[in-house]
Amino acid sequence: MDSTFILIGLIILFASFTQGFSGFGFQLVALSLLSLLMDLKYAIPLCALFGLVINIYLIIHYKEHLDFRELKSLIIGSLIGIPAGVYFLAEADSGLIKTILGIVLILFVLMSFTNIVKASGINQSWGYLFGLMSGLLGGALNTNGPPVLIYFYLQNWDKFKIKASLTGFFLISTVFIITGHAVSGITTSSVLLDFLTFLPFVLLGQFFGVKLFGKASSRLYSRIILFFLLLVSLFMIFG
Repeated sequence: MDSTFILIGLIILFASFTQGFSGFGFQLVALSLLSLLMDLKYAIPLCALFGLVINIYLIIHYKEHLDFRELKSLIIGSLIGIPAGVYFLAEADSGLIKTILGIVLILFVLMSFTNIVKASGINQSWGYLFGLMSGLLGGALNTNGPPVLIYFYLQNWDKFKIKASLTGFFLISTVFIITGHAVSGITTSSVLLDFLTFLPFVLLGQFFGVKLFGKASSRLYSRIILFFLLLVSLFMIFG
C-alpha cells in the first residue's frame, strides 16, 4: 500500500465526513485536494460517483424531512440556467466571473453576520431565481452550490430540513452530471474501478459526519453554512 493510495483515501474520507456532517462540500474539498495527486479530468467523474453514493445515503437517512415539491422552482431554474452557463463560459472570462462571485458571497456573509440580512423566510417563488443562478454557475464554473446554500439559509428552516433539501437538490443535479459523464465517455472503466476501491472511505467518512451532525444545533449549523460560503468566496477570489 503506497503513500499516494493512503493520501487519496484520507482526502476522500475527510471530504465525505464534511458532506456527511453538513450536507455539502464534498466536491470542493475532494477536487481541490485530489487535483494535487491526479488529473482533474479523472477526479471529476470519480468524485461525481462518490457524491451520488453520499446523497443517496443522506436521502435515505433524512427522507422524512424532505418534500421534493419544495424544490421544484430550484430545479426548474437550474435546468434553464445550465445551458446558458455553458454558453457563457465559452464567451466570458471565467477568472473575472469567479472574482465577482467571490466578492458577492463575502458581502452576503458579512451582512448575515451583522444581521443586515436575516434568515426570516422567503417565498418559494424566489427558488426560480436562485435555481437559475445555480444553473448558470454550474454550467459556467461547475460550482452550483452557493446560490442554493443562500436560498436555504434564508428560508430559516431547521437543520434537518435544510440538510434534506440540499441533499435532494444535489442528488438530482448529480444524476444529470453522471449521465453526462457516461454519455461523453469521461467515466472510464478505470474510474469505476477506483470508485469501488475507495468506496469504503466514503462510507466511513459519511457515517461519522452524520453522527456528529446529530449533536449540532440549528443555529450552529446556520453559522457553518455562512463559514463555508466564506471559504468558497476566498477560494474563488484567490484560488
